[in-house]
Amino acid sequence: MVEKQFVPADSDYSKSEVEASWQSPSNIALVKYWGKKEVQLPQNPSLSFTLTNCKTITSIKATKNEELDSFSFEVIVDGKVKPDFKPKVQAFFEKSFEYLPFLKQYNFSIETSNTFPHSSGIASSASGMSAIALCLVDIENQLTGNSYSDAYFNRKASFLARLGSGSACRSIEGPVVVWGEHEDIEGSSDLFGVKYPYDIHPNFKNYRDTILLVDKGQKKVSSSV
Repeated sequence: MVEKQFVPADSDYSKSEVEASWQSPSNIALVKYWGKKEVQLPQNPSLSFTLTNCKTITSIKATKNEELDSFSFEVIVDGKVKPDFKPKVQAFFEKSFEYLPFLKQYNFSIETSNTFPHSSGIASSASGMSAIALCLVDIENQLTGNSYSDAYFNRKASFLARLGSGSACRSIEGPVVVWGEHEDIEGSSDLFGVKYPYDIHPNFKNYRDTILLVDKGQKKVSSSV
């Protein structure tokens, strides 16, 4: 697939209010990607497994904006408005305009919470951005009535999540996901993550990631840095 396949046909977004709720897991890389090229493309393929209990739960309400080509949003984390979360979400929205044209015609209220501490090294940006992406593709589906197939829905959500956080594209599906084109993995792509399509050794089917919380504070250096 290519980027243009995620650009929808022109549509009249007439609904005054739409809402979607999704939850998405964090993921831990078994094979990491070491840097990105332009537009959040990976320097090398990566492989990860999703976590069952570390997830983000997000609801987005979209309300029609009468002013053409104008949008606004607020981010509510654990019941409190969090302005410091807005810059990253703003950047994500701006990268998504081409693929989600309705973003410019609605105001958004984003309510989100984690089952684990955010910004603490457990890939909360992956679960957070993927949950937002899932909600937005759901909203697009409702506004256009396209009835996307599950495969297309997941690929577009993964494609969009990547624009917000590279590793977020690996949180749409599970349990093992590959991101990055690899000649030996059919269907793999730099644009989105896909479920690993081949047999997995039984040892990895019982894989566990145990997290011991010793401090709920935010880490001092972000993953991007």
